[in-house]
Amino acid sequence: MMQLPIKIIELDFVIVEFYESYMISTFIEGIVLPDAGVYKIQELAAQFYGENSFGYISNRINDYARNLSPDSYNRQAPNLFAIAVVYKTETTLQIANFEKFFIKVPFKTFKSLNEAKAWMDEQGEIIKIKKAGL
Repeated sequence: MMQLPIKIIELDFVIVEFYESYMISTFIEGIVLPDAGVYKIQELAAQFYGENSFGYISNRINDYARNLSPDSYNRQAPNLFAIAVVYKTETTLQIANFEKFFIKVPFKTFKSLNEAKAWMDEQGEIIKIKKAGL
């Protein structure tokens, strides 16, 4: 059964969909994402999930640019349990593979959003089992 988002927030540079255990961001075609945009998304996640663990899916179906310096990846949410990137081009895949070196949680790339959602659901179940001490 297809899960629907609990909440959707549209900003001038991104659409963010919040689900029970993960969020999906889809950036607007052609934008240049400053670090402040990254921090805004992190702030939205903190407001929605609070202290609860959550996953992040970057739905990169549109071309956009962002700062790829290692410093821009240093501020990760402490309760983030996994990151998935959905890519449409080989260039997007190469960028995601570069970003992987700076990410401290499970990280995987996918060609489809449905595959990314399924993997994120699996990662969420693993977190629940670990928290339950099983």
